[in-house]
Amino acid sequence: MVQSGIDEWLRSTGTVQAEIEGDRPNCLAAGFGYKARPLNGVWATAPFLHNGSVPTIYDLLSPVAERPQVFLLGEPSFDPVRVGIVTRTVAPEGRTYDSKGYFIIDTSRPANRNTGHEFSNEKHEGVIGPALSPEERNAIIEFLKSI
Repeated sequence: MVQSGIDEWLRSTGTVQAEIEGDRPNCLAAGFGYKARPLNGVWATAPFLHNGSVPTIYDLLSPVAERPQVFLLGEPSFDPVRVGIVTRTVAPEGRTYDSKGYFIIDTSRPANRNTGHEFSNEKHEGVIGPALSPEERNAIIEFLKSI
């Protein structure tokens, strides 16, 4: 079905497939902008953001100030309510790993920031939509569980 849609777009626009796909058949080449991945199964892809600094979808839909600042990464437990990894907080105390060997995500460190992609009514860099109530966050999560 996806290929049929691509073929139709190519035909209707008069675009030559090789010009945009290059050596990557069956997909549009990078350069047209960010190509978002499908949301199917997103519940199984925690932690979120490019650096894994947000443990659950609920946290991702929350304002940055409400997102966990420090948590353990490596715990295999799944949180079916907030959809993501179970968040176990810990004081970093300058450590990178806890006593069990789990990686400590400390979002105060430059490469671990959990800012951006924020839902907020304040206008500043990184805001992608209006603030969501807890009920709205949960409704989005329930929808994402269904796909």
